[in-house]
Amino acid sequence: MSIVELQKYQTILNINNAIFNQRTRDGLFHEITTVLEPVFRFDRISILINQPGEDSWHYFSPARGITIPGLPSDKLPITKGMIPYKAMSEKRTITVDISNEPQLPEAKSLLEAGLVWMICTPLINRDQIIGSVQISYKGHLPLSRDEIDLFEKVSQQLALAIDNMLAYEKLETLKDTLAEEKSYLKKKIDTLAQPEDIIYASSLMSHLIDDIRNVASTDATVLITGETGTGKDLIARNIHKLSKRSHNTFIKVNCAALVPTLIESELFGHEKGAFTGATARKIGRFEIANDSTLFLDEISELPLNTQAKLLQVLQERKFERVGGSKTLSTNVRIIAASNQELNRLVKEKNFRDDLYYRLSTFPIHVPALRDRKEDISLLVDHFVRKSCSELNRIPPHFDKDAIEALMHYHWPGNIRELENFIEKTIILKSNKPVTEKDVRSTLLFSDEYEKEVSTLEEAEKRHIENVLRKTRGVVSGKNGAAKLLGVKRPTLQYRMKKLGINPSDYKT
Repeated sequence: MSIVELQKYQTILNINNAIFNQRTRDGLFHEITTVLEPVFRFDRISILINQPGEDSWHYFSPARGITIPGLPSDKLPITKGMIPYKAMSEKRTITVDISNEPQLPEAKSLLEAGLVWMICTPLINRDQIIGSVQISYKGHLPLSRDEIDLFEKVSQQLALAIDNMLAYEKLETLKDTLAEEKSYLKKKIDTLAQPEDIIYASSLMSHLIDDIRNVASTDATVLITGETGTGKDLIARNIHKLSKRSHNTFIKVNCAALVPTLIESELFGHEKGAFTGATARKIGRFEIANDSTLFLDEISELPLNTQAKLLQVLQERKFERVGGSKTLSTNVRIIAASNQELNRLVKEKNFRDDLYYRLSTFPIHVPALRDRKEDISLLVDHFVRKSCSELNRIPPHFDKDAIEALMHYHWPGNIRELENFIEKTIILKSNKPVTEKDVRSTLLFSDEYEKEVSTLEEAEKRHIENVLRKTRGVVSGKNGAAKLLGVKRPTLQYRMKKLGINPSDYKT
């Protein structure tokens, strides 16, 4: 065996040994150049990757050796007539004396860098052109014909190694994608296993879901509090759907929408002739909701005299229609809701304390959207799919900054405002990118408010208040706020005093 043949086998063996454990492009390229440089004595080496459908070749890793001024380090625009173009298109090794080929597109840049000779061979594996490898020289070409043949042989091994690396990268990308999909599907499965249409990932909502499950199986009266647009109606409907009354119709009354003089008629019904305009008997909501659930939304809007009659019905489970004398029995479950602090209204004598205590057998507080920001991206996805289906539009694409802007917005209208925003965005930006500028031009950002709610103390205060609502003002003990927050009772008491929080305000 000749010296050249021994050198060939030794070089190929060295390449195999060097690249066996490499898992990164830079690591593989470093090992390749370290093995090849003593054998082929080049002044510059680069590997280009062919990516079908693109107008540039991408460097496998930054070139090593002499730098070529003005030449991008990450990719090289594909130009017909370039040396790599000829090597890949003709599937053969090209050896060029650049000084004699000034018409080549890359000739000027190479000569200015002092590079005179180039050998370029295509990287081919399984009949697929992966790219090319180029070695360049400043002076005369120092390689013999046998050494150039060796370079061609070595390139076959390089093609296999690089193709394997590219396949490995695709596999890693696929693994990451599958991991993301698994995470997404897990969230979807978790969501589907939860009460209907409640989209969440936050711990606040997780606790709320637990409350829904716990109370749904009972007939306990439930009081749902929370700001306008937080989804109190949805919570009430899910309590009903998970209850033993779910086979009967869920009945809702919006107390704020009723004419004050007709509220009792709406709730309890009336007899013919009970008042001017009562031309026929009317069945009230309590009768309709018998053996089912009656949801009294915005119950704080009930007049005090109607509150008294409602309390009597809750206590005795009996009532009379307006203008009637016959006592009717009802087996109805009451779920009430309010966007007002009822304990404050009680102190102001605008809401009966005995009715408040009766209603708040099991209180549930629905957090504001600004307090559950980790749910916003999920809600955006949900409303985009929902609105696109309803409007027959192609979904827009929210970039990262747009999502960040949505997460930092204060959402005074809560989920209802988010849903309206998404619907408007889909109408205006169907199949288009949505940027931070688009978000800010649509929503009413308040710098002063954002600054206020973004402070750590404000966030801490809201979190403690939410937990106190859950514990009904109880601070210590195994079910107290300190236990839920994971802090010692004296620490929590100190923080509450500093933040101006009075636990008594949350007692029922």
